[in-house]
Amino acid sequence: MILFMLVAVSTTISAADPAPKSAGPLPESWDYAEPMKNAAKRFKGTEGVVIHVGGSMTVANPYGQWPRFGDGKTDDDKAILKWMHIEAKNKTDGWWLCKEEIGDHLTYTAESGLKSAMLFAERKEKLPTLAKLLAEYKPRMVTIECGIYDVESGVSKDEYLKNMAKAIDAILAEGAIPILNTIPPFKAELEKTKKFNEGLRILAKERGIPVIDLEREVFARQPENWYGTLVDRIHMTANVKGVKSTDKPTADNLSKNGYLLRGWLTVQKIAEVKQRVLASSK
Repeated sequence: MILFMLVAVSTTISAADPAPKSAGPLPESWDYAEPMKNAAKRFKGTEGVVIHVGGSMTVANPYGQWPRFGDGKTDDDKAILKWMHIEAKNKTDGWWLCKEEIGDHLTYTAESGLKSAMLFAERKEKLPTLAKLLAEYKPRMVTIECGIYDVESGVSKDEYLKNMAKAIDAILAEGAIPILNTIPPFKAELEKTKKFNEGLRILAKERGIPVIDLEREVFARQPENWYGTLVDRIHMTANVKGVKSTDKPTADNLSKNGYLLRGWLTVQKIAEVKQRVLASSK
């Protein structure tokens, strides 16, 4: 059995101060830097483009609110967001692409109800295939949030992991860096989501892929009261206990608003990957 280290969230910082780097993201139990450096050597796309592929939690406007106009950004946060072309509002701006609706619960890179098999299916007036997204946007990195609807609709773990492996390989083939999101806790299918996530971590370790571990982050920050605080049924929460998705990312706020947590974690993870993989690969 693979053991995954949980890093304790600091409880000594002031609620008025930005959360320290040690508060997140939780680290993988494997080193992704070298495998991703090798993948990055094949990159021929557009620097700084990071697309966010996912379901309703990626379509949801609160996901990108902190990156786009939230409070409490450090100079490092501002720098990485500038690198990501934040607020360019064109095909280089992944935060805009994932929230700008072009159909019913459909954006340029995300679709409500997305299951892993849909990443490869040609469907009229729906999300383009992953291959087409990669060809269109030529991203440096791709975050993927996919799995909750596989769990909900009864897709087997093996089929889900087969599809996710195919997605990872397609991204790597383009010299882009995939960043996987684990499935947040789904109360009605808690044991099943845990098993899906265990499989996803094993897959990520085998391929040397960075992960935003939403399941571990939720349990680490709210061990007892995660449901209704960070997660509500199958989605992250937006405005709970007086904390908004645009508020400062203090340790206290990050433990009370699911979309603030996910948006902030995503920015931090992209910055971490850029530093560990790209800054030292030139």
